[in-house]
Amino acid sequence: MNQQEIEIAVRDFPVFARLTDDQISRLVKSALVTEFPRKSTFYSEDSSSTGLHVLLSGKVKLFKIAEDGKEQTIFVFGPGEPFCLCSAFSDGVLPANLGALEDSKVLFIRPDEYERLVQEDPGILISMMRVMSRRLKEAMVMIDSLSLKQVPSRIAAYFMSREKDGFLEMDISYRELSKIIGITPEALSRAMKKMAAGGLIEVTGPEVRILDRNALLNCSEGMCNLS
Repeated sequence: MNQQEIEIAVRDFPVFARLTDDQISRLVKSALVTEFPRKSTFYSEDSSSTGLHVLLSGKVKLFKIAEDGKEQTIFVFGPGEPFCLCSAFSDGVLPANLGALEDSKVLFIRPDEYERLVQEDPGILISMMRVMSRRLKEAMVMIDSLSLKQVPSRIAAYFMSREKDGFLEMDISYRELSKIIGITPEALSRAMKKMAAGGLIEVTGPEVRILDRNALLNCSEGMCNLS
């Protein structure tokens, strides 16, 4: 991608919505675009990078690896989403790993350039705080689900947090979803079949249709009546 193509792409990204054309041009001119192939790990807890990262294309995941080697996916990011927020400034450290789920292109903005933009327009921080607030809320929901809820309730909570007009388009594999929820793919498959048989959802390929919203909501809160 050349500079003009990148400028056109990032103008529509919410995190840059407040920037003027001149600011975007300067930001892109000083930024780097890096390509990462599918299944590659490009930052880790042992080898991280400071600065702001924004996904231009593809899909990446933030994940942790336990001592027993088990992987826990924390977030999945799509085009236009910033990540490595805790290391956006020069004194930040990334406390997790980042890997590519698809061939991906990442826009990297140096800490000094990002800090200069923030000083020029503090409103940029408001956009970033909105993103961080949403991520914090999602993390709290996930912690609650993993520590306090049974498998069907975890799945229901995930679906309720991402459904739109009664539908959920699965943009990640079921194997990746099982890592987010903290179960095996086999347990995920069994639970979803029970939820479908119970009339809560209908699954057609990558699309999940919510048939009984109230029942799914109750299930997400720990009240699942599935035989």
